[in-house]
Amino acid sequence: MTLTAHTGRDAPTGLPTHAGPATAGAEAGAEAGAGAGAGAGVGQWATVSRDRTAPTVRPLTEHWETVRALVRALHERTAAPSSAPPGDAAVFSPDGELPTLDGPLRDLLSAATARVTRLPDHRGTRLHLLDLRGDPRAQPAGALLVVARAVQHVRRTGRRITLLAPSSGNTATALREAVLRAQRCGLAHPDQIRVVALVPACSRHKVADSPLARHPQLRRRNPLVVYHGSEPGAVHELAAAYCRERAHSLRTATGTDLWHVRDPVDHRVADALRAFVEHDALGAADVRGRLHAQAVATGSGLLGHRLGSTLAKPQDAPGSAAPRYLLVQHLRTPDLVLHLLTGSFSHEGVPPYVHDRARGVHRQPADGLDPHFPHTAHHPQEVLDPTFFTRAPDTAREVSMLVRTHGGDGIVVSRYECLARYPSVRAMLRPAGVELPADPARLGEWSLVMAMTGVLNAIDRGLVTESEVVVHGTGSYGMDERAPVPPASARYADSVDELHAVLTRALAPLGRRS
Repeated sequence: MTLTAHTGRDAPTGLPTHAGPATAGAEAGAEAGAGAGAGAGVGQWATVSRDRTAPTVRPLTEHWETVRALVRALHERTAAPSSAPPGDAAVFSPDGELPTLDGPLRDLLSAATARVTRLPDHRGTRLHLLDLRGDPRAQPAGALLVVARAVQHVRRTGRRITLLAPSSGNTATALREAVLRAQRCGLAHPDQIRVVALVPACSRHKVADSPLARHPQLRRRNPLVVYHGSEPGAVHELAAAYCRERAHSLRTATGTDLWHVRDPVDHRVADALRAFVEHDALGAADVRGRLHAQAVATGSGLLGHRLGSTLAKPQDAPGSAAPRYLLVQHLRTPDLVLHLLTGSFSHEGVPPYVHDRARGVHRQPADGLDPHFPHTAHHPQEVLDPTFFTRAPDTAREVSMLVRTHGGDGIVVSRYECLARYPSVRAMLRPAGVELPADPARLGEWSLVMAMTGVLNAIDRGLVTESEVVVHGTGSYGMDERAPVPPASARYADSVDELHAVLTRALAPLGRRS
């Protein structure tokens, strides 16, 4: 199927208006129009300052054929045989094909940017920032690949597709932005690709406001659904239960394929490109190795980097060293670090803390400090950032094996430590073009500050022996840089039945109430 060439734009949304049936020359017309500025209205956010000496690259467009081949290969490898019949709506996923690169697709993918910038040294260790933030919303590369696969599915089958995306907030923002961008670039009509984001109530403020929330028709087609259960990670269980129980009836009633977005292929491939960017900017690591650090929930980003490192430079080349990894987590969900250190998710591996009533903090006993955990914390189970809510991630065995095989470590940080380091971290990041708010209370995303704090603590405590560290900056924005979706614009669902009511309404023809 060839998508419709759009010529007009809806004033309130900036989206192409539907121009009727698809035509043979639609893609060529869309390329001419989109290349001239279809993306100009996409991602309208406060300007992110940039280090002029660090070139910004667009890895998806620069390595698109590699990306297509990787997605196809990984999809075939992970599409294990199952007892489900072919075409089973409950386990639907598009095939691993991605579109060929044309003007509109290039416009879509150009939202994914990356750059490597030198940071000030710390105690003789060279530090670099691999800046993947793009804009204040989220790291978009994986979400852009998901939407590109959806575009190809619509083109190939002529069927509409809806993405069901449980998320802690950042992935929801990224997918919503990617769907909107695809529509603005003329790759899909708003009726062809939709996204239903499901987030826990504690993360609702992490989902950025956009025309998908402000415009009535787009809001109905692409609802933000808030879950109020006591365990934030249960959004994944709710989405899975919905697909098992209602996906068949939904497809029958609406003619829409429902894609439960949990396939790691797209994000793994997007994250593999980090190694390409690193290698182009820094070259191969010396024999002492290069450590890569990131604030992680599942560690999939670092697994993707490892995949990319095997492609960007052969690991058996003379003098080369495999990348090593530092996992950074917070006290509420330190599960990857625990698994790495103890082989278990049991929180019995967390050291004891004693309440210091005089200072209102909790401390490890001075006679048995564990360098992998905060020496001081406001609370032993505090939530530093609700983005990191994953317990017992499926990736734990793979991540632990990666670090044990090639080197690295894990460290847990506290809010107390991040606040103590905040002035220094802010000063270190400023020359790299990252401007943190002067008041840490105005910081809306703590991922980068967590990673920086973890690296500095690990160096100070002797956990880092490598001479060079690359900090993967996947998210950082101030509350003044973006607004959340207003509460009145969200829908609510705590059960399969309630979620079905939201989806049925989202997929009903406009003008008909359900």
